[in-house]
Amino acid sequence: MTADITRRALFAAGVRTFPRQYWLLVAGTFVYAIGVTMCYPFQTLYLNQRLGLSMTSIGLIIGVTLLAGLPFQIVGGAIADRLGRRPVLILAICAGMALFIGLGVAHRLWLVIALFAFEAAFGFAQYLTASNAMVTDLTPRSRRTEAFSIARVALNTGLALGPLVAAPLIVLDPTFRTSFLGAGLVLGIFLLMVVTLFKETRPLAAGRGSFGSSFRGYGQVLRDRRMLAFCVVALLPLYGFGQVMVTMPIVLAGLHGVSAEMWGIVLVAYGASTAILQYPVVRILGRVDHMLLLALASLCIGVGTGSAAFVPWPFTFACVITISFGIVLLVPISSTVVSHLAPAALRGRYMGFWTMVYIGGYALGPLLGGWALDVLGGRGAFAVVAAAGVLGALLFPLLRTGTGARDGDEDRTAARATLGDEPRGERPEQAV
Repeated sequence: MTADITRRALFAAGVRTFPRQYWLLVAGTFVYAIGVTMCYPFQTLYLNQRLGLSMTSIGLIIGVTLLAGLPFQIVGGAIADRLGRRPVLILAICAGMALFIGLGVAHRLWLVIALFAFEAAFGFAQYLTASNAMVTDLTPRSRRTEAFSIARVALNTGLALGPLVAAPLIVLDPTFRTSFLGAGLVLGIFLLMVVTLFKETRPLAAGRGSFGSSFRGYGQVLRDRRMLAFCVVALLPLYGFGQVMVTMPIVLAGLHGVSAEMWGIVLVAYGASTAILQYPVVRILGRVDHMLLLALASLCIGVGTGSAAFVPWPFTFACVITISFGIVLLVPISSTVVSHLAPAALRGRYMGFWTMVYIGGYALGPLLGGWALDVLGGRGAFAVVAAAGVLGALLFPLLRTGTGARDGDEDRTAARATLGDEPRGERPEQAV
């Protein structure tokens, strides 16, 4: 009993040590997630049922627009280091509002495609770059996994509540218009928070130099072999992750007769399970080798997603919980690995590059998954997802000796002395 009380007291004291700006970001993330998931999980149903598009067409629209927006993540990372994280957050929120409100009022295909492309370039991906850089700025290296995990709790809780809020709106208005407009309004609340309450967190050293030198800083990222190897392997579970919100509702509807309302219930279970599991799982397993945890994440995402096409409807919830466990590990652990690799002056660029990989891997879900559904069928396409997850589980452990910690904060010198990792070529300070 005494030991349990002591652990709780240490946990409470640890949580209180995070700064106020971090908790504002967590609160804003919660609001943002509600708005996003009032619209995003139902976009493919809207395109399929209301605009009459095939899954190949839907996959091409979502996948190609996501891939077309990838170069802008390089720009976003440079801006986050040069001007600050806050302007990038504001841009991301405005892009999300444009998409959600636009889908609520526009029904012409060319305009819908333009809105998807605009959000892909300046929306959620830029939010990831800015928010990840903020978390890294505001927290010490030893507590980053915990900090990213708490932020994910907020995101996952919003993920559970967003579809729950949208469900009655869809019943009242099956055209999705009301829920999409409501999503834009909720994002407006987050925008107001950022404008009035948020302060800039960018280290002063990161803002030195010209925009040209900021882009040249990406040369160090591209020479970082550990970073590149990690990003390549991470594409495998990300491909499975990209199926959850895009192709899975179509597969469940076609194979098991799952309606839009039932899909909303699945999403509530998905969001609730990730919110419940997120912090305790990372708290308990956080000290385990990160590459082993990512291998487990890849296995859970691949097998959980792939098996959804083979099990009958009630057992879909078991698949969702398995996927949730994988996501609980994948997102905060991968962000932590990148934050450890990033020197302080290059955090925005490292996070921008990681966001490009993250969104690119996610984009492979609709881009290849939609085509695979039409060619291989639901079960064949999802068997490929399972195979990708298993392959990722086999490859992540091979990176254990190649992705040691490196950071630009107070313990970077000690880490290099321990790992023998003195960087070659220009120093981070020279790169900017």
